[in-house]
Formats: sequence, structure tokens, C-alpha cells
Amino acid sequence: MNEVGEKLKEARKAKGYTLDDLQQMTKIQKRYLIAVEEGNLEVLPGNFYARAFIKQYADTVGLDGEQLLRDHSDIPKAKNDEYSEKVITTQTRSKPKSSSIMDTIQDSLPTILIILLVLSIAVVFYWAVVKGSNDSDTPVIQDKTSEKQDVEVGSNESTDSESETDEDTDQKDQPAEEPKEEENDEKEELNITQTSSNGGTTNFTVSGTIPKEQQITLTAEGGESWVSVSVDGKTVDQSLLTDGNSLSSKFDQDSSTVTVVIGNAAVTSVQLNDQAVSYAEESANAVRQELIFEFE
Repeated sequence: MNEVGEKLKEARKAKGYTLDDLQQMTKIQKRYLIAVEEGNLEVLPGNFYARAFIKQYADTVGLDGEQLLRDHSDIPKAKNDEYSEKVITTQTRSKPKSSSIMDTIQDSLPTILIILLVLSIAVVFYWAVVKGSNDSDTPVIQDKTSEKQDVEVGSNESTDSESETDEDTDQKDQPAEEPKEEENDEKEELNITQTSSNGGTTNFTVSGTIPKEQQITLTAEGGESWVSVSVDGKTVDQSLLTDGNSLSSKFDQDSSTVTVVIGNAAVTSVQLNDQAVSYAEESANAVRQELIFEFE
């Protein structure tokens, strides 16, 4: 294993790169680069990252990373079986819960039906009593109302005619109302457009309504993934995400460029301002992905 580290170290020096230069180019932490050169792979997050970091290191200094991994069988291989087992276990445990809920509903169904029946009978009885009471009182009210209407009918007719005349006059005097312009309540949506893709690097343009406080969220689902977020060239967050964990980085509206580096793209989802971001089709098989967002 130390032979691989020496070969990478010699290639780096031949290129004239320092460890700081290589850290900036690969987005791999310096302490991990040193561990690769010295053969201390136990320092790295896991076997998957050992192979990924060695390949990325080799490609950056001009070596063939894939060939280097094939030539050295002592480099540990990643194990993915545990992730599928974890998913199967979770699905199996969720089935009894839904079955238990259905049993509870079925057991309580007769009680619910009896309660509904009693309520229906009570409503019908109440409606019949109230309607009977209203029917007995209605004639008296109608008689009093008709007498009052007979007395006032003459004055109402004259008042109505005067009101109609006044309304006609008011309508003639009032100028015609200008049609109101319809307000456009629809806000311009946030648009994330892929502009170019080369290898594992994809460029996006972000336009439309950009919120004052922006947020990018990275979530690992089904495995581990090392991620980092840089805003206008400055690293603001980096973390090793375990299965089911997320990293959310906030930045303001004035930011012009956000760069996201993902160590295990197959298990990592990306959201910018609550909008999902898809990887480019031509780079879908790349383990390491670098997403660059330019804000207009």
C-alpha cells in the first residue's frame, strides 16, 4: 500500500503541486491526502473513500486512477451489502404497523356505526319538534304582517318611485368607471438551468425570484457521502454524511457562485432553495460530482 502512496507523491512533485494545491484542486482534506501518501488508509472514513480518494488523487496528478486500483489488489474494496440489508429490514418492520392500524379500525367500526345511528335519530326528532312549533306560530305572524303591509302600502309605493328616480339621476351623474387592470399575483419562479457538463463537473445558471436567505441541502440516502459547500470561492461547510443525515448551508442573496462537491453521488440528493437538482445524464456514472451554481 505504501508503494501506491510513494507513486502518487512522486507524481505530485513532478507536477510541482503542493499538498495545499492538491487540496484546492480535489476538495479532499489535506490530512486525508497525507494519509493516502503514507499508506495510512485506516484514517480515511471507509474503504469506499480510500479507493475514491486514491483514484481522484491519481487522475489529478496525471496518472490513470482506474489502472492504479487494478494493479494494486491490496487496496481494500468497498462493501455495499449492508446498505441493502438495512433497507430490507426497515421495509419488513413497517408492515405490522399498518396491519395493526387496520385491525383497530375494524374493531371499532360497530361502535362508530351505533353512535352515528343514535345521532341521526336525535337530529330527525329535533327537526320534527322544531318544525311543528314553527308551523303553529306562522299564521299569527302572517296576519299581523299583512295588516301592517296594508297600512303602509300606499306610502311604500310613493317612496319606491322617488328612490328609483334618485337612483337614475345618480347613475347619470356618475362617470363611467375605468376597467381595472388585473393584478398579476403570480411570482416569477426560481429557475435552475443546466448550462454545461464535463466529466463529473456540471454548471448551472440560477435565475428568477431569488430569496434573501438561500439554502442548499445535501442528503445521504442508502450510504455514506463526503460533501463540501463553497460560496464565492470560500468553503463554508464540509461533512461526512451517514445514511439518512443531511447538511444544510445558508447563504445570502448577493452570492454569485456556489460550488458543491459530492464524494458519493449515487446516494446523495441535492436541493437548492427547496427545489430538487438533478445530475447531468452524461455524468450520471461519476462517483464524485462537482456542481457549480452561477446566480444571475
